[in-house]
Amino acid sequence: MKGFYRLLNLEFAKWLIFIASVCAASIVAPLILLHRQLRSYSEFTVNERFEEAYASSGSVLLFLILLALVCAFFLITVYADYWGGKSVYTYLTLPVRREALYFGKAAAFAACLLLLLASQLIGIRLGYALYASKVASYADGEFAMRNGYFLAMIRSDFFRLLLPMSFSRMLSTLAMGVTVATGFYYGALCERSRKYFGFAAIAAAGWILIDAIGYRMHETARYAEPTGLYVSSALLLALSGFFVWHSLSLVRRGAIA
Repeated sequence: MKGFYRLLNLEFAKWLIFIASVCAASIVAPLILLHRQLRSYSEFTVNERFEEAYASSGSVLLFLILLALVCAFFLITVYADYWGGKSVYTYLTLPVRREALYFGKAAAFAACLLLLLASQLIGIRLGYALYASKVASYADGEFAMRNGYFLAMIRSDFFRLLLPMSFSRMLSTLAMGVTVATGFYYGALCERSRKYFGFAAIAAAGWILIDAIGYRMHETARYAEPTGLYVSSALLLALSGFFVWHSLSLVRRGAIA
């Protein structure tokens, strides 16, 4: 456990400046985009709902860009161990269980994904405060909003993807996050160990992930009864378990060196 803790600190130290910058951007940048979007709003114009204004401002696209940057930086931290002095060989000879090497890097990546999620939710809440203050300025406060944030979280598919409101959706979001956290690392390890057959499992997980996200992002537009998403969540968790099991097998055998 002590070895894992030290490796986790070492990995997180690589992330510190980058993830702090990304989290700051995910909080501040949507406020700037939303402020620009609200400049044309007035009590004499038709105003979009908050969730619609948030999407129109480009904040949803910004989140996807930041998520892609976090995933790309993780791959850089993995491949950096093979550049220059090739520190991966040093890691594999440390007097700790090799599983600690895997879980240290994976836990740092998962923690950074959670930090990005938390900062995005903070940005959404601050964005709503900005939107509500704008609306409250109309006609001496006659249009002040009540429970607008709660209603926006219910109406927006994107908001509910980040902060689900039911058990099946919580499980779905959790399965997606676990798949991303384990799948990227597994892909890098498969490439380093030349076990290319593992990319078939990654492709299957990617297809299920895209299908589940597509469904979640269009739930309010569907007229049929919503599904529970338990099947896709179970498949994603099963594939994530396979990613972890095979990754640990590769690390134990030193095949990644």
